[in-house]
Amino acid sequence: MGLNKDEILKNINSFLGADNELAIKEAEHQIKIFEVILEKEIEEFNKSESNKLENPEKDPKNIEIIKSIKLFRDELKKKKEKRKIEEKKNTETKKQILKEFENLINSKEKLSDLASGIKEIKNRWNKIDNVSIPNEHSLQREFSKLNEAFNYNFNIYKELKENDLKRNFSLKNQIIYEIKELAKIKDIKKVQTELKLLQTKWEEIGPTFKEHWDEIKKNYWAEVNLIQKRIREFYNNLKTSLKENLDIKNKLIQEAKKLVNEDISNSKKLESVTSQFKRLQENWKKTGPVPRNISDKIWKEFRSYFDEFFAKRKEILNIEKGQLKENYNSKLLLIETAKKYVENVANDSNPLLIKKLQEKWKNIGHSGRFVEQKLWKKFRIQCDNFFDAKNKNKNAAISKEKENLKIKISLLDEIKNETIINFSKIMDFIKRFQEVGEVPRKKSGEISKQFDEIISLFCSNNKFSSEENHQIKRAVKASFLSNSSNPDKAFIDEKNRINKLINLTIKETTQLENNLGFFSNAKGKMFDDFQVKIQKNNEKITDLRDELKKLSEAYHKK
Repeated sequence: MGLNKDEILKNINSFLGADNELAIKEAEHQIKIFEVILEKEIEEFNKSESNKLENPEKDPKNIEIIKSIKLFRDELKKKKEKRKIEEKKNTETKKQILKEFENLINSKEKLSDLASGIKEIKNRWNKIDNVSIPNEHSLQREFSKLNEAFNYNFNIYKELKENDLKRNFSLKNQIIYEIKELAKIKDIKKVQTELKLLQTKWEEIGPTFKEHWDEIKKNYWAEVNLIQKRIREFYNNLKTSLKENLDIKNKLIQEAKKLVNEDISNSKKLESVTSQFKRLQENWKKTGPVPRNISDKIWKEFRSYFDEFFAKRKEILNIEKGQLKENYNSKLLLIETAKKYVENVANDSNPLLIKKLQEKWKNIGHSGRFVEQKLWKKFRIQCDNFFDAKNKNKNAAISKEKENLKIKISLLDEIKNETIINFSKIMDFIKRFQEVGEVPRKKSGEISKQFDEIISLFCSNNKFSSEENHQIKRAVKASFLSNSSNPDKAFIDEKNRINKLINLTIKETTQLENNLGFFSNAKGKMFDDFQVKIQKNNEKITDLRDELKKLSEAYHKK
């Protein structure tokens, strides 16, 4: 523990993004060192009755280190999840390759075509990594069987000469020897990697003498199975060790759970229980790792009893300072505020109102063991009342949307049965349809599509003037905007879209005018094209501005 916080922070940050196990373990070691330092600082702070010491939980350096620890563990979690997904994907890919391999071997293709296909399959197979250990062994064994079948059935007596068979025989025996030598390597991770490489080499060597094949294959798999057995035993022992450590830590949790309920009203008992908690903490640190999927969970549970005890301890030590009374008054104020939110829920049902109060409640601190639960029950009742009232309003809105849907369907049926359609009737229909209001979101697209189809049909079957068509188009647009879930936002988005198009056209026109300056003393087709383009852009800008004006007028008349 000779490291200072700057060194710890530097070391933790240096391991961000690390993939190898040694780096991850070293990072965890650095984190444990910091946690011990922080725990001692908190202990010293809690012992200081004058509170002259700075609260270590507010220390910027501690906060910075904690953020780095969180970032490291978040990255570690993401990598683990990514690896699981990758392993699953690679397993399915290898299964598919095996099917392709088998189909190719059983096919009646020409030898040259078959050899090319087999080579492509092997290349794909060897490029795939990160497969879970149980699947990797079984898949590799099946691949080897298929590869053996290919080698014997198609290559041994047709492609390879006698010297090739001899060379392959020697190389395969060398592989067997190198696999056997893996028993001398202590690092299991390295053994796994080396075994995989040697198996790949074995598959790449090619066939050997058929009369020796059964024996050499037997020797090969005997050595492979021994190494694989050693790998399995290592992970099984690791699981056993992790389980034993888990049992020890669960017992420590139960002891902490029992201690936290001890009566610490007198100073002697308080000191005794504090000492016992420290002993539990030391035993926890001495105990080895547990399965990663449960490590955080049991640590949080163990830590929760520590937090609960030291909160009680702090409460006892701070009674004379009036902190509990201040917390009590603050929580009473939050209860009253929550009550006002309930009374005003019809006007504002934003759940963030209550969630912000809940966050403030968490940050206030304990109010005293005799009143804390009573205060919380009162606060919780008001929170529940708020969400109950919010749900009632929501149900009423849903009922209204369903009724609006029925009305809009009725309007659509009514207009479909009209025999004579004119401009006035279309505008009246659009207005009536618009005034109905929102419908259920799932049906909104469907009903809007039917509405658009009817309007388009009427416009195509009737000869309206250009201005009448523009009015119909703007009325439809205003209807769409007003019937969206957020009409104001929809209108602003459409307004911004048109303004953006205007600005882009102006920018393009300005550039064209600048370019036209180069042709001030020239005539020709390019000069005329520039002038035509500028004229069209100016007309487009005028039309867009008129569209924006009419859209605004139509929307505000809704």
